[in-house]
Amino acid sequence: MTYESARTKAEAVARMYFLGNRVVEPLGPGSKEKKSALVALGRFVHLDLEDVPGKHECARAIAEAVGVRWDESCVSGGDTVTLEGLNRLVDGAVEAHIRSGALPVRSLVRDLVGLNPAPRWDEVEDDDVPEDFSEIEQNIADAVAELASGGPAPLKVDAARAPFASGAAIKLEDGSWRTALAEVQGWLHLPATIDQSDADRFDRSLASLLSMDTSASIAPADLFERLQERLDRAVDNRRAFQEALDSEMDGSTTLEAASSAWEAAWDEVEETEEAESSGPIRAEAATWPIAQFRQYAMDGEMDLNPSYQRADVWPTGDAQLLIESVLRGIPLPSVILLQRNTDEGDRYEIVDGKQRLTSLLRFTAAHPKALATVRTKAQEWGESPEDMLEQFTGDYPKFRKTWRRHEATNLSAKQEKELYFPFHLRKTDAPTLSGDLEQLRGRYYSEIKPLAIQVGNAKKKIRALFEEVSDYRIPVIVYYEASSRQIHEVFSLYNKQGKHLNAEEIRNAAFHELDFMRALLATGGDTDGIDRVAPFLAPVWDDVQSTGRALANPNGPYAMPDAGYKRTKALSWVAAALLMEDENASTRSTTAHVNNLLKRIERDATDPLRDPARVARAMVLLDAAMDAHQAAPPEIWSKKFRGSQARWQELQLVASLLALAAASVVLDRELSDRVDERAEELRAVSERWARPTKSQSREQWQFIGGVVREFLEVLDVDAAETDRAVRSAFGSSGLAALVTLPQLPEWPSR
Repeated sequence: MTYESARTKAEAVARMYFLGNRVVEPLGPGSKEKKSALVALGRFVHLDLEDVPGKHECARAIAEAVGVRWDESCVSGGDTVTLEGLNRLVDGAVEAHIRSGALPVRSLVRDLVGLNPAPRWDEVEDDDVPEDFSEIEQNIADAVAELASGGPAPLKVDAARAPFASGAAIKLEDGSWRTALAEVQGWLHLPATIDQSDADRFDRSLASLLSMDTSASIAPADLFERLQERLDRAVDNRRAFQEALDSEMDGSTTLEAASSAWEAAWDEVEETEEAESSGPIRAEAATWPIAQFRQYAMDGEMDLNPSYQRADVWPTGDAQLLIESVLRGIPLPSVILLQRNTDEGDRYEIVDGKQRLTSLLRFTAAHPKALATVRTKAQEWGESPEDMLEQFTGDYPKFRKTWRRHEATNLSAKQEKELYFPFHLRKTDAPTLSGDLEQLRGRYYSEIKPLAIQVGNAKKKIRALFEEVSDYRIPVIVYYEASSRQIHEVFSLYNKQGKHLNAEEIRNAAFHELDFMRALLATGGDTDGIDRVAPFLAPVWDDVQSTGRALANPNGPYAMPDAGYKRTKALSWVAAALLMEDENASTRSTTAHVNNLLKRIERDATDPLRDPARVARAMVLLDAAMDAHQAAPPEIWSKKFRGSQARWQELQLVASLLALAAASVVLDRELSDRVDERAEELRAVSERWARPTKSQSREQWQFIGGVVREFLEVLDVDAAETDRAVRSAFGSSGLAALVTLPQLPEWPSR
């Protein structure tokens, strides 16, 4: 195919956009080309013309770059370029491309000649044409009707007062949808109540609560689309809540537990919505033999416990089932890895699949922590580390006897799990281990690895299945050098796909490179010490480590379990409330507020909380609040505030810890004495601190702000002075905005 110049301006402009890899925009009135067409062509010849003021100036720059003549025949009145001028630019750019040796020439010519002309401005569909909302109207109506269909609701959620017979009565055009939506808004878990004073305020309020930009007018289509997304989530979460309650009959779930699960589901949604689009992400899908995972782990090139992953291990029964699946040739789900390039070379972090890989490494005596333990024990026993490792990997039953000879107690199943030592296959008459596999029951890997079993269409030695490149492979997705925003986005996408990574896991993964994030994990006791995660806390660790221990103590008043990073979440909430200045904080969820603090730290290299010393000081402040909380006389907390449960609930704990942290900034070591002195006054004022009747973010922030404000007043601590002290120490403060929030309506006047 021979290249020919464009016959019309529409053809020439289409070629300009194509060469610049940009979507074609219509010609302006009078078939005038737009500057964006010249900017696009500039990209093709490696020119950035975005800031060049006029079309003629852009055209001259391109002509000079590609070596073509630019004269009066190329321009006409005003700021217009003639067809002659456009063709000189396009043809010159194509010729320069060909001269450079870039290939393929033939396909480029074919694509250019075959392009559709750019449309005229009057051929583009008018944005003012009324949109057909019939489908989205039906979806919204059906969702609202289901949410209003009656039945139990989560605690502190106002269910619809009158169920609708069907969605037929809910219309977008007559505004009836607003009344219906207001009835079921409790199910949408919005940060605050929708303003129902008039239709315009209703729409703007709803848009704001759905995290839409309200600085300009909002198109109805955009509002309804966002509302439909929220309603779809609300319906799914309501169904899950009702399914959980259905199991209450057998005693496995209570209303409180189902309500907590419903709240957690919304936390995941909010974390997903927090993820920002981050552009292209480099990833690769492949399959790896088990031996490749083992080798990376044993060579120290695979991080099996990144700071954002929980440290728990599958029950041995689940691990046994997984190994049986491998022995039977059943494919395993994908493992998702993040590759990071470090000074020591590439390292892989496990994003998803940690439990599966841990089980494989435990079974085959290849877990790095287990191997390190064996080396340490060999030195303690006066044995050769090499001999002990050979015994551990080659004859594990014999190693267990060696352990019993040197240690005071036998190796228990609990110890083996904690140390990542091997486990045997199930001894029971499990149908999964039948036929040729029956002889494997109750055996350790070291006992069975020389045996050959049927895998697929051929007999394979078990050793080959686990230690050599074999046909049995595990799907793997590797993300390369992803930024924190991209990690955040990827984790959030997995949530949408049902992976159910909780909000804290996502946050820890996205921001785990920040000292501040890792310090919160360590202080909350959600990491294995500080050596790898937060070594900068070493000077204060003797004091700070007591916070995590106190929160985790199962016999204490907090008893926060390891699962779910609940301790880190509580400390993150306190830290963000104290250190993040945000005048709109009261309309944001906890997730959004904490993430905003971490984003601020990440984006500004000069942020004070980039300084490890200040981060350590912030953790000392949290620890001081925790120490004072434990030391406070129990009677200072009224039952109305504290509740009747033996353990502290999260909202009351965060509010009281925040009050103590703020007071500690000014009172320092005098804090506990001042609390003791004002115990009776604190008891009296805490009688006012009733929990909000709604679970919306605004009411929760008002509750926290009221507790902090009145707590400081009783201690004679000036909030303004404290705010200034926090700013001086950490660069910013959220205290002033917090204590000036309106009082909760349910609190009595003072």
